[in-house]
Amino acid sequence: MIESNRFVINNFKNLVRETDRIFLTKKTDSYLPNLSKKQSSRLISKFGTISTKQSTEQTKPVHTQAAFSGKRVAALELLQLNGTETVVDLGCKCGELSIPLAKQVSYVLGVDQKLELLKLTEVRADEDNLNNIDFICDNLREIKLPENMFDLAVVNGMPAWMPEIDPVVADDFLYKDIKREAEGNPSKIQLDFLRNVHSGLKTKGRIFLSIDNRYDYKMFFGVKNLHTGMHLTTFLPKWIANIVSRLFKKRDYRTWVYSFNELEELLKKAGFSNIKLHACWPDYRFPEHINEYGEYNKYFRPTSTRNKDGVIKIKRVIANRLEWLIFNKLNLQIFSPSIIAIAKK
Repeated sequence: MIESNRFVINNFKNLVRETDRIFLTKKTDSYLPNLSKKQSSRLISKFGTISTKQSTEQTKPVHTQAAFSGKRVAALELLQLNGTETVVDLGCKCGELSIPLAKQVSYVLGVDQKLELLKLTEVRADEDNLNNIDFICDNLREIKLPENMFDLAVVNGMPAWMPEIDPVVADDFLYKDIKREAEGNPSKIQLDFLRNVHSGLKTKGRIFLSIDNRYDYKMFFGVKNLHTGMHLTTFLPKWIANIVSRLFKKRDYRTWVYSFNELEELLKKAGFSNIKLHACWPDYRFPEHINEYGEYNKYFRPTSTRNKDGVIKIKRVIANRLEWLIFNKLNLQIFSPSIIAIAKK
């Protein structure tokens, strides 16, 4: 680590060094959407013997694509980085964006609530010989960012999970009906978080935020929402979605996502301006088409009617025709799957 960059770490209070790059305020398991504790331990046990990508493939193959896909990095082109930026990645997980960012900017601080994920990202940084990245393990609802510290804050898909108090393991959360602790209004929790991000940015600093669209067209055709494991909930009034969630999942509906207009209003309330919204397909995790909201995308191509084996599937045919009608013909981007927002302090 270049010691001249440690001034960022030195502006946080009550940190304890865990490793050369990782600092703790507390060890917490509050946010882990992909791996169980057993899987996390298995993943870490393989470090040093095989690469992080191989370790992830052997532990949970489906997670490898999300963690190591080069597609997610494409969205960073919207930022037109100049290489001098100091960046904080809040909810950095496995370094999906932290690692690529460290190759493009002066310094990156990754923050996450799961120590095991940070250890994975630390090893990834070592594998790529990066010496301009550190990590803090802390509760993302409680961490206080130093004022006027960062040029860029990355909030990649994490806002929806902010209101969840109990630990999140994806398979349990999505497919089991388990009662969970609920505390506070989800929107206020998300707004308080964004205000903290705003405070931590320098004047004219930027936020890069990605989130699933509340009105994703697929939700109207019975596809389960990735944040709830239920049908239809995202576009319902939230008080009705809450009743549905209590009936079928035995818990409150708290993983709130927003429409384009709602997200813009939330960012304005947090103090941001010069907000630019972008529509994203097939979603922000693996973006293939990104354009400024409302702008016609002449390069957009609907879902292929054939699967990876070249076989035509009826569901793909239906999706292809729907996407052609909604986006190519009518340009109804209000129904695009994901939103990427870039705004200034």
